[in-house]
Amino acid sequence: MEKPPRAWALPGGKPAVVLGRSQHALELTRVLPIRRRASGGGAVLAGPWLLRAAVRLPRGHVLLQHGPGSLARWMGRIHLGWLQAHGLHGACLYEDAGQDHWACFAGQSPGEVMVAGRKLTGIAQRWQRAGVLVSAGTLIDPPPWALLCDALGRPASDARELDRASISLSACRGCVVDAPALAESLRTALLLALAAPA
Repeated sequence: MEKPPRAWALPGGKPAVVLGRSQHALELTRVLPIRRRASGGGAVLAGPWLLRAAVRLPRGHVLLQHGPGSLARWMGRIHLGWLQAHGLHGACLYEDAGQDHWACFAGQSPGEVMVAGRKLTGIAQRWQRAGVLVSAGTLIDPPPWALLCDALGRPASDARELDRASISLSACRGCVVDAPALAESLRTALLLALAAPA
């Protein structure tokens, strides 16, 4: 018997570097704790500036019928509606060809949330025989990108590139945001969407 879908959203915890599947063999300086995720994509600087969300689906679920691209857009649309409910009306989904980058928030993939060409929400997926995990990270505050660059031995100019390529919710709204309240409202949005996936 398949397990029912699950959804959760959490404010970021302690700072850490999270590496995508293709980056697991990188030699890193131990500036921060290192985590390795099973999904693809570029490196992420996790921490209190990042609100994380995920949905786990059984392999027979209707949302998986049209493949990873469709699932990413589903996750992106939920985030877009959630952001609009919190007063952000200038966001849109990225719909062009994917652009890989060593850092998640400087690359773009269809379904991710952008504001004026800058990435606000990144999406990753892990497809397995037992089920699929689709996860997202939304920048709620500007991250200290220099920490990520230091950990991966990247030049200071890369931190400036990440600043230009990404944007946070607090910067968009011009005010401090309530991370726990945002996480709870996003979890509710995910659960409502799962209740009516069509």
